[in-house]
Amino acid sequence: MHLRVLAIASLIALAGCHLQGDPPGEAPSGVAVEPGDGRVTVTWNQEPGLTYWIFYQPGSSVVAAAPGVSIIFGAVSPHVVSNLANGTQYAFVMNATKDDSSAGPSSAVVVATPRLAGASWVSGTALGSTLQNLNGIAFSGTRLVAVGDSGTVFAGAYNYTSIDPPGVTAWTTPTSFPAVTTNLTAVTHSGQFVALSTDGSILTSPDGLTWTSATGSILSTGMNGIAFGAGVYVAVGDGGSIFTSTDLVTWTPAAFSTANNLFNVSFLNGGFVATGAGGTLLTSTNGSSWTVQDSKTTNALRGAAFRSTPTAVYVVVGDAGTIVTSTDGTTWNPIAPPLSPNLSGVIFGSRFVAVGQGGAVAYSDDGTSWSLTSAGSADLARVIFTPAMYVAVGAAGANAIAK
Repeated sequence: MHLRVLAIASLIALAGCHLQGDPPGEAPSGVAVEPGDGRVTVTWNQEPGLTYWIFYQPGSSVVAAAPGVSIIFGAVSPHVVSNLANGTQYAFVMNATKDDSSAGPSSAVVVATPRLAGASWVSGTALGSTLQNLNGIAFSGTRLVAVGDSGTVFAGAYNYTSIDPPGVTAWTTPTSFPAVTTNLTAVTHSGQFVALSTDGSILTSPDGLTWTSATGSILSTGMNGIAFGAGVYVAVGDGGSIFTSTDLVTWTPAAFSTANNLFNVSFLNGGFVATGAGGTLLTSTNGSSWTVQDSKTTNALRGAAFRSTPTAVYVVVGDAGTIVTSTDGTTWNPIAPPLSPNLSGVIFGSRFVAVGQGGAVAYSDDGTSWSLTSAGSADLARVIFTPAMYVAVGAAGANAIAK
């Protein structure tokens, strides 16, 4: 009887081992870790039928399944590991299971150090068959929309790990679009995408793919920029035009007059900043009443950005590499330009990044000290920040990312 029990137990154990499956005989191969902004991307040669585990921790070494080690189960290549500290080295190791087997051998340890984005750029294939200039770009949280000349619109689903095209799953044209052939000069997102035409027409879209014409339009031509904040849309244009609206139907001229063309408007730190020709720099708390600021330059200013921490800093950029900064939006100081090409757009994501003529890119962690890099050779018009990635667009369908 005792031997029978042992035999049955042995059979159960063998059956259990069979059902569990044998562990993989080899460690995951081709494991690589690419650093990003507060994250890394882990890639490997994925084999069918295996379940992959990633183990990581700060430092130069890590042991699979050791106490205190962070674990990712069921990873699929490429896998993004987020919420990491920039400037801190992390060690990564992988193993795999088959069915519900025990773990197979571990890969070699790979280390990587996350760092701020903005220094290294990758250009995508120029968008469109007619290569229209792209003048603006906006982001909804899941989708990017770029607009340009002759009614050009491209939409792409944000995809951090996509290589071709970089940064999006695919760029596609709208599925529905009004009969608009005028140049689209700017786009913003306010719960919906809102595009501005040079003739003052307004187009809206819930998803970047289906577009309609707004009931109202701005009673002015030469419109160049639009922003949304605190429930108010502000559009600016040639001849110092400034219009406001709360519903995209009724547009009211602002109680302000300037002869200088205005090229851009941004909603920053609870207020609006407009920039234009001849060093024009205007600020407003509500979009209707504006204050002229002394920008300390006569060069055209074309974009503005703001950083709140660790100290408040405004940055405005413009022609001939012009950069002016302020801590309060009132007193402005010129910064020795790191380059001479015109700068057409600037954003703060995890650092300040400005783009401009000939693919020039300048980036700064504090707004004062700037470094130079390049995003190709095409003129770049605008840049935005998506999760851990900058995206810029420009002349002849140019598009580029930095992550």
